Amino acid sequence: MSDHRSTPPDRADAAHRAAALKERIYVAFTALAVILTLQAHDADASPGRALGTLAVAVAATVCTVYLADLLSHVVVHARVPTAAEHGRMAASTLGAATVVGPAVVSLALAAFGVYTTTTGLLVATVTTVTTLTAVGLLAVRRLALPRRQRVVVMACEVVLALAVLVLGVLAHG
Repeated sequence: MSDHRSTPPDRADAAHRAAALKERIYVAFTALAVILTLQAHDADASPGRALGTLAVAVAATVCTVYLADLLSHVVVHARVPTAAEHGRMAASTLGAATVVGPAVVSLALAAFGVYTTTTGLLVATVTTVTTLTAVGLLAVRRLALPRRQRVVVMACEVVLALAVLVLGVLAHG
């Protein structure tokens, strides 16, 4: 019997949801770092170039997350994943890329001439921050804590996210 089957379904589902949440956060912060860097250093880039840069960075992050999932599974379970486990890993990892959808749409609108690249990058920043906020709110919403403690957890998430953003800007400043 595989290790996955010996884990109660509720626990396995919770672990899967936690992994998917982490992946979405990694990808969203990567996208945000790329968008902020483009704003700071290449705001005059064409929308296509900005979109291409974002796409390459997100693809690299998704591949890295998948590789990390695969290697950690092999190390923890001392075996390659079953087809079902591999399918869940791949779907979760690819699903993480969906968090950049709003930023991609923002830059695509700039590519179609709806607004400038600078405006597209600003809209992409706002939509990515909004996406991160939504992901955090959805995560906190599921906590079995009193409302006040959930607010404290969310406030801590915001402070840590701001610290990540500041570090990202300092690294590229």
